[in-house]
Amino acid sequence: MSLLQKTVNLKTRIAAVVALLVFLAVGLVTATSLMLARREMRAVVGAEQYATLVAAGAYIDRDIDAKRTLLRATAEQLPAALLADGRLLQSYLASNNSLREEFYNVVAFDPQGNVIAGLSKQSADEPINVARRDYFRDTVNYHEGVVSAPFLSRLSGRPVVLITQPVSDQAGHLKFIIGGALDLSSPRIFGQLNAVKPGLTGYTTLMSGDGTFILHPDKRRLLASASDDHGSGKAARAAALRGFEGWMEDTTSAGVPAIVTHRRLHTNDWIVGSVYPVHEAFAAFERAASQALATALLVAALAGTVGWFGISRLLRPLGALQRHVQQAAAPESDLEVFNVTRQDEFGRLSRAFYALSKQRQVAEAALAAQALTDPLTGLANRRMFDRAFALAFARAARSKGMLAIAYLDIDHFKAINDAHGHAIGDLVLVEFARRLRQAVRITDSVVRLAGDEFTVVFDSCSDHADADALGHKIIAAMAPPMRIEQLLLPVSCSVGICAGPTAGLLVGDFIKLADQALYRAKQGGRGRYSVHRLAQQAAA
Repeated sequence: MSLLQKTVNLKTRIAAVVALLVFLAVGLVTATSLMLARREMRAVVGAEQYATLVAAGAYIDRDIDAKRTLLRATAEQLPAALLADGRLLQSYLASNNSLREEFYNVVAFDPQGNVIAGLSKQSADEPINVARRDYFRDTVNYHEGVVSAPFLSRLSGRPVVLITQPVSDQAGHLKFIIGGALDLSSPRIFGQLNAVKPGLTGYTTLMSGDGTFILHPDKRRLLASASDDHGSGKAARAAALRGFEGWMEDTTSAGVPAIVTHRRLHTNDWIVGSVYPVHEAFAAFERAASQALATALLVAALAGTVGWFGISRLLRPLGALQRHVQQAAAPESDLEVFNVTRQDEFGRLSRAFYALSKQRQVAEAALAAQALTDPLTGLANRRMFDRAFALAFARAARSKGMLAIAYLDIDHFKAINDAHGHAIGDLVLVEFARRLRQAVRITDSVVRLAGDEFTVVFDSCSDHADADALGHKIIAAMAPPMRIEQLLLPVSCSVGICAGPTAGLLVGDFIKLADQALYRAKQGGRGRYSVHRLAQQAAA
């Protein structure tokens, strides 16, 4: 072989080696870039899943609180007749559409734990007693509602969670306990979790603090212990039960890698979780990565740069959605960030989340208004009175001015109910409330406490003459007989007013003095008012 031929062969081999080195260098650069991008995307997807669970958990917290608020409002608005005779509860519960819409079943227990009423019929012939159940004993002992651990209902045979609310009379004696059951096997319950199910093959779960499944895509796992499940996310679940919150990588029962995320709720010790298979979570990324690698091998190092920016562009919508979900989980969040105009998958998902969140806001506002309003008369209820009077009392104390409060009830209202029935009695209460609102000033707060008991908070009362004038107007407003259907009923009321400066007094003192004035008005023959006048020095 000649020297020229050897030189040509050497240059050929050198060119081949250089080409191979360039090929390997481009592949190494591209592979390194994709590895860094994959790591970054893994963190973004995990953080996005956790932020989504935070928002879903906040929704469940608010939903449980709303259901507990509805039960408290129902307990506070129960007619006095039901407190005297619990046998009337069955018909009352059957006619309460709000409870029927919010709960799969509503039951009532007497203080001994016997079931005395319910929306669903009893499935067993023998009586059912729950006195040994933890939720019943906790409700009786602490005299407040609780959320039970999941259990199999003897009434319906379904896995349920029970939210309880004690009902007491005015003396504070427990009369019975109302419980609202949530059917864990119903697709309607915890719908927010199903709405945020990751991908097509991923799913969400809900566990109690002891590891019992409350929500699981496999209905056979409901009420089963998570420790018995050797399927997906076992290590992540064990960490969550020990207090871990966040995401980690684990495997499914088939050995498929998955991103497993857990978040603990605030209202109780429940844990919400999600399982997102890695192959689906990174499907779009892997397609883009393959294309980027093929292009990089063809156009050298430029392809790696193009692939990097392309992958970064693919990650941008996920990062934006993550930030938006984190903003929505904040207490003072602006939902308008989800009302985007883009037409891709991110835009459709964001607008769907926006519509769902708006519906949630409307429902929460309606529940809040219902909890502060008397459903029969439209007046404020006792809970609203406690807030309004405390604020008026504080304003009068700061300004060192006068305040007046009136306690009043309808004279011989029981006789009206006995003679004409409760339906007529309810219409009398509605007309009484209408006249009372018209008799007082627009700045005054009119409240129905319970039954035929009403109160008016006279804010900005200048002197005792104002209290006398307002008392006279209330008595005069009730003087004309009431036209109730075909009846013309004479209805009067007794009014007790406490008026004067607030210095040296507590809120309870003012209310007690108004109640004493009401008693004096009744002793004086009813159909009149009595004013307890507080002098400046006497108050001090």
